[in-house]
Formats: sequence, structure tokens, C-alpha cells
Amino acid sequence: MNQVENLAVSAGDPDGIGYDLCALLFEKQLKYHVNIHGDKKILISRAKLLGIKKLRNEKITIFDVTKNKKVKNNRELVLESIKSAAKSCINKKSVALVTLPVNKEKLSTPKILFTGHTEYIAKFLRVNHEPIMTFIGNKKFIVATHTTHMSLISAIKNVKKNSLIKKLKLLHSSLKNQLKIEDPKILVTGLNPHAGENNLFGNEESKYIIPAINKLKELEISIDGPIPADTALLKENMNKYDCIYYMYHDQALCAFKTLFFDTGVNLTLGLPIIRTSVDHGTAEKLIGKKDKISIKSFLNALNIAQKFSQ
Repeated sequence: MNQVENLAVSAGDPDGIGYDLCALLFEKQLKYHVNIHGDKKILISRAKLLGIKKLRNEKITIFDVTKNKKVKNNRELVLESIKSAAKSCINKKSVALVTLPVNKEKLSTPKILFTGHTEYIAKFLRVNHEPIMTFIGNKKFIVATHTTHMSLISAIKNVKKNSLIKKLKLLHSSLKNQLKIEDPKILVTGLNPHAGENNLFGNEESKYIIPAINKLKELEISIDGPIPADTALLKENMNKYDCIYYMYHDQALCAFKTLFFDTGVNLTLGLPIIRTSVDHGTAEKLIGKKDKISIKSFLNALNIAQKFSQ
């Protein structure tokens, strides 16, 4: 097996369709090797539920994270799967990480809040800056968000000049160095309706966003905005810019998921590894329903991870 082609997959929540997607992958012809990190017994059980008699595919290896470690519950299983897959990337046994859906509420405890893969992996890998949550549609078009998973009030408080400059510089360098875009063109949205409309609906644009954009232009970064978020995903913008940068999570995802729900891919920039994910949730009601489960986003996440790892 050629190690440079290995993609590590964390199987996700055992109460969701992550294990279904892993089982369905065995029926596909793959151009790379996939290492699935999770519970082998659950994977075999889910395959039987889907009517898949044998889990045989020369391109797929199952790494049972319960084999050498005591995993007491599903929470520990999910976290161990993520860590095992991420470690394989750090140790150069895999070239990229693909994560399958988890339930944030189930992974949170009274003392530890699990806000998402993005934050958890960054902490596990000891990244000393906040990574950037991005989403890819049609295998090339990218949207990014200034904040990750947090309340709307917290997200608004995070829209400051210095934080915008810092993250947009990271986005620009990541687009160049990780995604190999020679001269990235970035379009920035406003925070308020109609981008504030000359301070009529708020002053964050004139106070923070515009000064940040002007500073980045001085650094010869190709960046425009702010524009109203509700019209940012017009075709002309999608054709002109490499990335549209939104101020907060749902501002970007409402529009993006409407366009690319079955095919969109979550890509985390600013990590020492390539990490992608499907752009949907655990879908617990679809477990075992082979005719209703779409594997498109999973396949796209694998393909994009393999593409950017080269």
C-alpha cells in the first residue's frame, strides 16, 4: 500500500449515518486508499442493516480504535476516532483527514463544551490561532466564515478590525499555500442588513470592516467589500472571486446549503493538516435506509482532501 495516498476517516457518531457512509464506501471504486477509524463491530452491524453482505474493498482498511483501548461509551468512541485519524496525519501515515458527522450536544459535558470538529481538532493539534471554517461548492468555489460555532451575540462581538485583519491574512495565505491559488481574490460581506447602508442599520462596517479591508489592500491582498450578505452568492460574484468571506456561520451557510446541500464540503484552513468533512449532520432518522442516504458529500470530501493533499 502506498502510504502517500492514504486518507484517514473518522467514522463519526455511531447513532448517526457516519457508519452507514463508511459501509457504503465499500461498494465504490476508489482511486486512493481510505483508512476508517472507528468501531469495527458497529461498522459490520451497520453494513448488515444496509444489506451489504461483505465489507471487502482492497482500497479500504478498518482501524478499530476499540481494539487496544478501553472505550467506555459513545462519547469516548467518537473522540478516540477523531484523535486516531488526526494522529495518522501528523505521523505521515495519512495525507489528509475526513471527518463524518458528530452530535455536539452528546459530546459536551457540564465542564467541557464541544463546539465542533474545527475547534476540537485545532486544540488537539495545538494550533495557537483560530482556524478558518470554509465550505467548497462545485469543487472550486469557496465561502468562509469569520467566526465558527458560537452564539450570534458572541459572533457580533468578534467582528473587530484586528481580528478581521488577522483571519483574512490567514485565509489569503492558506488559499495560496494550501489550495495553490496563485492570486486569491476575496469578497467580504457586511455584518448588518444591506452592509449597514451608510450606518443606517449599524456602524460595524465603517468602524471595523472597511478599515480592515483598506489595511489588507495596503498589503497588496486582492480584496473587495463589504457588500450585503443576502446577495453575495450571485453567479457573477461566484465567477469573479475565489472566496466570499462572511461575518458569521449562519449568514454563510443558509445560502450555501441551499445551493450545495448534497455536494458541499467543509474544509478547515489554517491547520497543519488537510481536513475536510461532509456538509450535513448525523441524520439519525436515516440509519439503515440505503435508498435515502446520499453519499455524494462524503465522496466529494474524500476527493477534495486527496486533491489538496498533493
